[in-house]
Amino acid sequence: MEAFRLLILGLEAAYREMEGIFASNGLSGLELPPDDVHLREGVDRRYIECFSHKVLPFELRATTAAVWEHFKGVEKHFGGGNLYTKEAKDLAEPYTIIENFTKELYSNDSRADVKVKQVVRRYVERDHDIVIWVARVAPAQIKHKMLRGLTYTLRGYAVTKRSQAAGQEVSVLQQCSIISFDRDAGTRCSPTKLDTLMNFLVVNSAQNIRCHRERIEDTLVDQVVGRRLH
Repeated sequence: MEAFRLLILGLEAAYREMEGIFASNGLSGLELPPDDVHLREGVDRRYIECFSHKVLPFELRATTAAVWEHFKGVEKHFGGGNLYTKEAKDLAEPYTIIENFTKELYSNDSRADVKVKQVVRRYVERDHDIVIWVARVAPAQIKHKMLRGLTYTLRGYAVTKRSQAAGQEVSVLQQCSIISFDRDAGTRCSPTKLDTLMNFLVVNSAQNIRCHRERIEDTLVDQVVGRRLH
């Protein structure tokens, strides 16, 4: 459980740092074109960040419920990969889940098998609803390019809030995914292989963001259609 204890500490840090991250990448002020997935790289390419926002034509309560239902369950794993095995456990703390799973990641024509330990938590606040997940990922290999032993940390955010647009109530879904490499990644892996991994993860992260959004939207549409049929 020590690995999960460290992940929970990382999750609490992610929550504290969220406001600064969203201010820096433009999500807090919705300064970016909607729908597109945007990319930032850290100094010396130590981290990569993908982020996006979209207005959803659904009321806030239904949207926050659909977002949490998506991220607490198995659906979130199918955006850019194929799940092999998964163990999940609810902790005594409210809205907190720990997961241990293996899966195959997709990125264009490349594949990678990874082992992941992850903590997911929901924060229900007055003016917005936040889901944060922090994971430790150990890739086994990318086809024809061995990366065994190179690990990285994934930090993800999904924030739902009421749109400021006048008229009918609509919601805004903001997503951000940050991948941080270990400090010794540059010495444990050649620059070419590190570039290969980064390109792979950028494409996979963008695929995941789009898929999360589409599945949440599909759930909300199904709910509206179901109510109309009854």
